Amino acid sequence: MGRILSILLCLSFLLSAGCATYAGKVRMARAFFESGQYDAAAADLKLLVEQKDNDLLLYQLELGMVYHAAGRYQEAIDSFKEAEKIAVLNDYTSLSQEVGSVLFNDSTKVYKGEDFEKILINIYMAIDYTLLGKWESALVECRRVNQKLDVMISQGKMPYQHNSFAKYLAASLFESQSEFNDAFVDYRTVKKWMGNFAYLPGPLMRVADKLKAHQELEDYAKEYPHQKKYLLTKDQGEVILFLEAGRAPYKVPNPSFNLIPLFARNGSSFEKGTLRDVKSQASADAEILFDIEGTAIFELDEKIAMITAKKVGGMVAKRAMAYGVGQATKSKDAEFLSYLLLSMTDHADLRSWVTLPANLRVARLALPAGRHDLVLDMVAAGSQRQVKRWEKVRVKPGQITFLNLRIFE
Repeated sequence: MGRILSILLCLSFLLSAGCATYAGKVRMARAFFESGQYDAAAADLKLLVEQKDNDLLLYQLELGMVYHAAGRYQEAIDSFKEAEKIAVLNDYTSLSQEVGSVLFNDSTKVYKGEDFEKILINIYMAIDYTLLGKWESALVECRRVNQKLDVMISQGKMPYQHNSFAKYLAASLFESQSEFNDAFVDYRTVKKWMGNFAYLPGPLMRVADKLKAHQELEDYAKEYPHQKKYLLTKDQGEVILFLEAGRAPYKVPNPSFNLIPLFARNGSSFEKGTLRDVKSQASADAEILFDIEGTAIFELDEKIAMITAKKVGGMVAKRAMAYGVGQATKSKDAEFLSYLLLSMTDHADLRSWVTLPANLRVARLALPAGRHDLVLDMVAAGSQRQVKRWEKVRVKPGQITFLNLRIFE
């Protein structure tokens, strides 16, 4: 009887250890983050990082996002670099962790990160390097996005799509540095992947004109007849705003089989964001270039069959383990209780990077060189209001000034 008690106590411990959900552990940090209390959010997350538990990758990602939103871009980069190292190590899960995840639940295993989350590590580093004016480092991260996608494809995975955001950022950086050949290559790639993006025709045609690619320029003029003005005058520059809007989807138990997760949309009242020059009233709407919400839902849907098969296999393994307990103790009660407790320890893995936005948007505005007061007007839930003002933004001839903003609507 003592042996049965030991087994049941061990299983009870595993059950109680799994009760602290990831969402619960970061709830306070997330509340601080969304209310703009970045120092408090960072302090809370640092305490979690020190625990070095199975969710360490996520803590580092959340910490990087907090620093990013706070404008502490180098600290954000440092956190994302650490997260990338952890993600690489976590790809090699031990056999014991795999067995534990089958018999109990996936929370017994280190969090590896969803494919789209791994891509976003480098995208955010590219954005942060750009905002620091470290163009070469930003371009390195853009290339790493493409390398990761290539590896995923070679391993038989199904990335949602090629990442137009990284290519477009790289093209913009090349253009700003007058490296027009490289810019043209990347703009043309964006055209293949997302040819309807609002802020593609102008730069694409402008760079084609710089390179005297007359035939292609003629083809683009036919394809984009609305793009009449694409050249900048010698005293004009541009402003590009990266707008991070909404909240990423969150994982919930699937109603049809509650041991597997699905991504639920977080809901958004956001309808439109417009970057506007206060003096001239020139404006540009922020258009989606990376749909994080749609990507997360798509990727998880693609893996549902595999996750379901693992859970069904786990149920069989639990039954076999409980049967073994019953045989060893010659007790049907012990078999029943063992299976009951093993089943109670199981649940859907609901971990994900919760501080992400729902999407990454871009607004691109040509302006005369000089200082400009810029604002972001937003329409949400049918009403319009000003959500941000940038004072005396410097625009340089032939160059691009980059801005960034996070909003939660």
